[in-house]
Amino acid sequence: FWLLVFSLLSLAGLIYIIFSFPPSAHFIINHLSLIILIPFFLLLFSFLFFLITYLSRNFRRGATIGLLIVVYLIFRMLHLNSPTFLILLIALFITLELFFKKRI
Repeated sequence: FWLLVFSLLSLAGLIYIIFSFPPSAHFIINHLSLIILIPFFLLLFSFLFFLITYLSRNFRRGATIGLLIVVYLIFRMLHLNSPTFLILLIALFITLELFFKKRI
């Protein structure tokens, strides 16, 4: 139940960031200027992590799928949108899933 609550809170924060700030916005914490994309990707990962963990009842699968989607979106943001990158990324995460499945 708490995973679904945290997922909905992350989604609410994500929607707030999307509608309130442009992608080039910066915020300052202790004289350190950070771009708004950092909290966007963190909230997106937490939303996906909690939602997929709630649906599949597996923390490892929630983390790997959430990380896969966030890394793919970062690649797209950096204009690395060749199909080869997607295939390599999926192969990497399948390998990690199988590795941790055998390890744990």
